[in-house]
Amino acid sequence: MKEIVVVGLGPGSFDQLSMGAWKYLSEGNLVFLRTVKHPIVEELTARGLKFTSFDYLYEEKSNFKEVYTSIVEELFTAVKNNPVSKRIVYAVPGHPFVGETTVKLLWEKAVAQAENTEIKVKVISGMSFVDVLLNSLKIDLLSGFTILDALDISKESLTTMHHQIFTQVYSRLVASDLKLTLLEVYPPEHLVTVIRAAEISAEEKIARVALSDLDHLTWFDHLTSVYVPPLATSSKKSTDTNASCQYPLDPLANILDKLLSPEGCPWDREQDHFSLKSCLVEETYEVLEAIDCQDMDKLKEELGDLMLQVVFHTALAKREGSFDLNDVIAGITSKMVRRHPHVFGERTVEGTADVLKNWEEIKKEEKGNNMTEKRVMDDLNRTLPALLLAEEVQKKAKKVGFDWDNVEGPFAKINEELAELKAILSAQGREGEDKERIEEELGDLLFAVVNVARFIGVSPETALYSTIRKFIQRFNYIEQEIIDQGLNWERLDLQFLENIWQKAKIKGL
Repeated sequence: MKEIVVVGLGPGSFDQLSMGAWKYLSEGNLVFLRTVKHPIVEELTARGLKFTSFDYLYEEKSNFKEVYTSIVEELFTAVKNNPVSKRIVYAVPGHPFVGETTVKLLWEKAVAQAENTEIKVKVISGMSFVDVLLNSLKIDLLSGFTILDALDISKESLTTMHHQIFTQVYSRLVASDLKLTLLEVYPPEHLVTVIRAAEISAEEKIARVALSDLDHLTWFDHLTSVYVPPLATSSKKSTDTNASCQYPLDPLANILDKLLSPEGCPWDREQDHFSLKSCLVEETYEVLEAIDCQDMDKLKEELGDLMLQVVFHTALAKREGSFDLNDVIAGITSKMVRRHPHVFGERTVEGTADVLKNWEEIKKEEKGNNMTEKRVMDDLNRTLPALLLAEEVQKKAKKVGFDWDNVEGPFAKINEELAELKAILSAQGREGEDKERIEEELGDLLFAVVNVARFIGVSPETALYSTIRKFIQRFNYIEQEIIDQGLNWERLDLQFLENIWQKAKIKGL
């Protein structure tokens, strides 16, 4: 069987080359180098190593993909046609499986053709550039570490709680593009480290600069990497808003991006923020229903549907250039940190009352909300369902002292409004129907009922919804009884139906 042995040349100096790699390089095999643009090549030449380089392909081919594919084909052809030995050696910078696309392609081809060819690929490890960078930077891999290709990054790929190293920063243009992407997340003054030819005598350069000055350096080349340290975190708990997440939303966000792309779904691409409003409301109420049913499987599903709506709106905003999912998460994370200074800061609280007081004070500071500049009711969400809106209106009135002293006030108001409604209805026969007046008095009565609910700490929306669910359950019981007994709705009187209703109550429905 013929063999292609892939060896790593290490970071650049001869003393970093492994003994295993040198054994294969020096024992007289046919040797190929991906490139001679590596510091160790001069030393290998001085030691008498003969080799063939693939640098010419970088000049001949129009893109890297063609270069890498051609190298793989050349290697397979070379080992097949080698009359001297059944083995050839392919040497690459660093470690063969760190940033070496040709090795990946070579390995994949060997695996795919394993049953139909007598050629196998063997990989000899080598010290990677990462090893020497860690030594130069004095950082611990286990503290969280990410390596990214500077030619293929986006804001979404950044994880600011990790140490990050960006490779292939071989020009000021690449450095400039990298800087612009990093500035979407990191502050301009964030210090980064630029390292060229790490631990290679007489060639190593290290500079620590502000991110905003990253592309001001002039010595970028193929041996240059950029290290970006984590953002500083709170002394008590991490508050980083772009941190690596245990529960990432990336898969869902990527699906939405695909659905909204030109090759995506026609229906999804037709939607906008306004057309999705009804979907958002519907999914919210389905979550509430799952909570009321205490059905955790259903709640899991409905929360997913609701989350889809959030990500959908965010994806639309991203396409408009307004904001993206990172901005949404960063915004709410920052808000929660700011409004919990007793957790993430130094403020102390005695209980829930202090927490709520702090929350409102901080909220006012954030929005510049005071009585001389803004009216009490100005920031109401008037799209809320009427019961919820009534509750919010009453809460705001309470904050400025416009409220009953106790629950007896709203109870008396219910009696007053009920009497007025009855008076209007009893006068209909004499004066004719006045729907606007009836609607007004009924609204006053409902508003008074909401006030009672607020005083006793019950959500009127939740209470009414629970009653509706209970009514539906009992009504369904009545209907099933009628079906089981072979009866007809039209032939049944109210008393018969009421008796079945009472049976449903006894059964706990």
